[in-house]
Amino acid sequence: MKHAERITFDPEQCGGRPCVRRYRLRVKDVLDMLAGGATAEGAMGSNIHY
Repeated sequence: MKHAERITFDPEQCGGRPCVRRYRLRVKDVLDMLAGGATAEGAMGSNIHY
């Protein structure tokens, strides 16, 4: 799956904001975590269990 395919837009989910597919994790929140110094594994790993 390509990274762009993991982003969804659903008016019924997270107020229509872009989210990571199936996890109701807003893209904005992930970017905020990364901007705050979290690693990619830390930002996604604490929220998504593969």
